[in-house]
Amino acid sequence: MHRVTCRCATLCLSLALLLLSVVDGQAQQNPDRQVWVQGLALGQLSQNWRSHIEVQPRWFDDGSELGLTIIRYALGRRLTPHVTAFIGHAWVPRTFGEGVRHEQRIWQQLSIAGPSLGAWSTSGRLRVEQRWLDPWDGVSHRVRMLARAQRPVGATKRWGVWAYDELMVTLDDTPQGPASGYDRNRLAGGVSRRLSPVVSVDAGYLWERGVFGAGRRNDHVAIGVLNLSLPRR
Repeated sequence: MHRVTCRCATLCLSLALLLLSVVDGQAQQNPDRQVWVQGLALGQLSQNWRSHIEVQPRWFDDGSELGLTIIRYALGRRLTPHVTAFIGHAWVPRTFGEGVRHEQRIWQQLSIAGPSLGAWSTSGRLRVEQRWLDPWDGVSHRVRMLARAQRPVGATKRWGVWAYDELMVTLDDTPQGPASGYDRNRLAGGVSRRLSPVVSVDAGYLWERGVFGAGRRNDHVAIGVLNLSLPRR
């Protein structure tokens, strides 16, 4: 077990150093160091119906201030053994700075289980969001495309490593809100640990390259995720 732990830590550190070397080659504009924590529960309601409940607080300004919290929920329908469609809502209270602004999102998603590549399993996600936030004059439409790969490590396969990349593009111009075009990209990697058939945890590093005002910024994020996979009762 000690060897497995050391291997996972070494792989995670190597990936983090690789990502940091890429980041250092980019121009920095007021970079921030953040902490994101996520609790995600995926439920199997029946043979084909699924539920999605998620809570994700994020701390900004070097992890010193709660910047926003995403509360997301959805209902899903399995279309094929490899494709599930979701439709849901997200409430996003933004608490960074003075006052609170409440963003609302309606979202639709296709979750895709991809082919295995040796010991690696792959998956993808295509999500479309409709977003409202004061003082935006109208609805902002955004598409998000994510590709993920993961594999077990060690004889017991309780440990694992994972990586993903997510690209977000805004589809339209919203007065006093987001402009159309590139919004942000997230590249992440880390380790996972399965605690039981129902519970697992992820920990890792995320680099976000996003549009903020007239420029772009690189943010460095420490992430932790508690995953619950609730079986059908």
